[in-house]
Amino acid sequence: MSMESSAWKNCKDEDLWIFDKLIVARRAGHLCGPSGVEVPYPGEYFVKPVTNIEGMSKNARIEYIEKTTDHLHPGEFWCEIFIGDHISIDYNGYIPVLSVIGTKHEKHPHTRFTHWRKTEQVYQLPPFISFMPLRYKTINCEFIGGKLIEIHLRENPDFAYGNSEIIPVWKDESNDSPETVFANTHLIRDGYRFISDNGKELDRLGIWIR
Repeated sequence: MSMESSAWKNCKDEDLWIFDKLIVARRAGHLCGPSGVEVPYPGEYFVKPVTNIEGMSKNARIEYIEKTTDHLHPGEFWCEIFIGDHISIDYNGYIPVLSVIGTKHEKHPHTRFTHWRKTEQVYQLPPFISFMPLRYKTINCEFIGGKLIEIHLRENPDFAYGNSEIIPVWKDESNDSPETVFANTHLIRDGYRFISDNGKELDRLGIWIR
């Protein structure tokens, strides 16, 4: 069972709204709307599923929308596009305890990252989060350009090894098993070690950590 599905099962009823990314966007004050609601002006918008337990920004994309959004899947929503650093922050209560910055994948900029590293850059939680952080050991929030885009009722699992950075390994970018393809890699010489996802992630073989 993935951490996200476990979080869903253990979530208190009053906090289930955090799994609805459209509600999160609306409460955060972003320009957004569900399929069937017209955009305010023609332009490019970020489109993605309202709920995505599987993670990895599945089906996320940028679309040019003239006016109507009836062509979008009923389970999708549109939102204004944010520019800037993609920051993932763990909070214990209201205190940031881990902040990491991601480097987007050149070929898959909306769904994948090539590198994550620790950073001192942090953001305070917005007021609409209310008392939710007090009901869970750790919550994780993602920001782009300082704009809150996602909330998770879990910690960042990729930084649970005392590491300061990770390099994801994507299944469709490797033809062999981790044991063979990484046996003599330069990453080992640079002090990295490989952690297998053991099938927990849809698109990843695992991560290099250091």
